[in-house]
Amino acid sequence: MSRKTLAFISQLAEPGSYNKSTWRRIHGGDDETIAVEALLDHIGALDRLDYIGIKAHEGEPLPADLDAVDGVILGGSFASVSDNYCWQAEIADWLTRWRATGKPLMGICGGHQLMTTVLGGRVEKNPSGPEVGSLPLSFTDQGRDHYLLDGFDETSPFFFGNFDRVVEVPNGTVVLATRPTLPAAALDHGGNWVSVQFHPETTCDRMATCWAEIDPAQASRYSFIPGCERMIGNFIVGTGLL
Repeated sequence: MSRKTLAFISQLAEPGSYNKSTWRRIHGGDDETIAVEALLDHIGALDRLDYIGIKAHEGEPLPADLDAVDGVILGGSFASVSDNYCWQAEIADWLTRWRATGKPLMGICGGHQLMTTVLGGRVEKNPSGPEVGSLPLSFTDQGRDHYLLDGFDETSPFFFGNFDRVVEVPNGTVVLATRPTLPAAALDHGGNWVSVQFHPETTCDRMATCWAEIDPAQASRYSFIPGCERMIGNFIVGTGLL
């Protein structure tokens, strides 16, 4: 049986809108594709999948041959979906074509918001301000039995760091988890598409580094979370990529 290919699409930020030197202290710097490759190695998936990383925000092309990719993770972003950068429009157009394949996609933070927007949902600025820190979820009835949340419970914290939130989910989308100010913190969109407002793909050090530039007072709100990366494994196994 041939190995399947997993792509990670980075949409970190509009080039020039952040200080690259802030990130030099951590593995991979601001290149999320390196960090995700390390995570896949950590959870034992890298030796069983072919992996490609794409920095879409830097103009790297998205896969033209959809048959050559079996699953996708779409990362978060400093940019809001309302910024409408050219690279955001290109990702949105590509997602529409990817949706037609029925193949798996997991969106994270800004990826969660962009997926939801593409499917007809609505995103707005969180009136309570940014959701920052290592924070728990409340599971819905559907979430408690969902493969994505397998092995977690409502005491399990995750890394949050977002200014915007999903306030209206697309037709047919199921809410899996919430927070007091986030009515749609984890979603199943059907068709092997899932998305989360938080960051199971990263580390407390990367999150704190990110916020050290945005708002240094927030950086100390992150604590080490053992095992949150298992959710990436849940996505890979639950959608049949492994």
